[in-house]
Amino acid sequence: MKIVIIGGGMVGSTIAAQLTNEGHDITVVDRHVSVADRISDSLDCMALAGNGASLELMRSADVPSSDLLIACTAQDELNMLCCVFAKKLGCRSAIARVRTPEYADQMYYFKEELGMSMTINPELNAAREMFKLLEIPGVLKRDSFAKGRVEIVEVVPKTGDMLDGTRLMDLQRKLKCRVLVGAVQRDGEVIIPDGSFTLRAGDKVSLCAPTKDLVSILHSIGEDQKKAKNIMLIGCSKVTDYLCFMLLGEGANVRVIESDPALASAFAERYSRAEVVCADGRSEAVLREENAAGMDAAVTLTESDEENLILSMYLSSVGVPQVLTKVDNTEFGNLLASRGDSRIISPKKLCADAIVRYVRAMQNTEGSGVITLHHLVDGQVDALEFQVTDSCRYVGKKLLEMHFKPNTRLACINRMGRIIIPGGGDTLEAGDTVVVIAAANRVILDLNDVFAGEE
Repeated sequence: MKIVIIGGGMVGSTIAAQLTNEGHDITVVDRHVSVADRISDSLDCMALAGNGASLELMRSADVPSSDLLIACTAQDELNMLCCVFAKKLGCRSAIARVRTPEYADQMYYFKEELGMSMTINPELNAAREMFKLLEIPGVLKRDSFAKGRVEIVEVVPKTGDMLDGTRLMDLQRKLKCRVLVGAVQRDGEVIIPDGSFTLRAGDKVSLCAPTKDLVSILHSIGEDQKKAKNIMLIGCSKVTDYLCFMLLGEGANVRVIESDPALASAFAERYSRAEVVCADGRSEAVLREENAAGMDAAVTLTESDEENLILSMYLSSVGVPQVLTKVDNTEFGNLLASRGDSRIISPKKLCADAIVRYVRAMQNTEGSGVITLHHLVDGQVDALEFQVTDSCRYVGKKLLEMHFKPNTRLACINRMGRIIIPGGGDTLEAGDTVVVIAAANRVILDLNDVFAGEE
């Protein structure tokens, strides 16, 4: 596909890197010459310097004949303007990154009246991700497939837990239900394991299971399932706004700490049921006074990645059971993620991932089989959902007859709403959807790409 990206910052460059690797024809436009030069030097794509909303530059970037324009600059209004111009010039689809909370109620208008194919709010997406994690303590990450019927969750077993020392071939017998381990990260190395693999404490384990069984499975393996009731939010960012609204709607007790008096006052006015404290959340004395150690969960949401990372390490050290950290620079996030038990949420990375999923969906309408894509274990493994069609080589055949490429495996089958965690005797049928786990260095656009002998 021919795709033009307006904005070469962290979101734009991340999208460009992934879509270039998948074989798309990418052009990036950024107003800064240095950014355009960096992208053209580091990626196999074209990069232009200039105003992305300029009709002349849009024509130079060949927007009129492009399949998709993605506007992801730091300015909402510029992003919307770029999309309107792109559609008027004949671009097939247009996506705008829109961050301002005041625009949230106008998304329908943007799509229906202004012709945008999709609007995406990184902060709202981040708040939703955080809310999902706070719903089920004990997991580091949750990804949904099969219209929410299946989830892949990341957990880290502790010494003495049921998973510690368990061979995968014995796991279903111990749990008394069907579950599959799709990937394991151990000492920085990612493994897509077979049945002989033995789990141990400290592994980062990706479990695939039906959503309806998830809570009982996590309880069985020793993960605390007491839902967080008392939650501390540090910093009044856009994410705080969305997350506080969601938590209050579920009856949580929310305490917000913000050092800026104007922000704290405005937040307290908007959310009268939240306890808003105007104080410096970086102060150990303040955190002690506000009983941070007694909270069920804490989320660090300041505008500084460094402050969020340091605060999260402190909160974990004083015994807060569940600590979530907002970061925008994914390199900073990797520092904390290397501890194994950290929950890192990057609005910008979530935004990039959502846009890449949309591009995959566009391809799906043109013959590619990918329905949903999620990244596991810090982006080193992909979980891909496919529609099984008659063109699949193994329709009607048993799993034990299938020959998968190295570092790929079938995680689950959705057959008319019935979720199957497959064994050797299960078959693939036309009309099924399946989730495949594969190393991220493999480019897989069709279900047949996962089978040996198909290059």
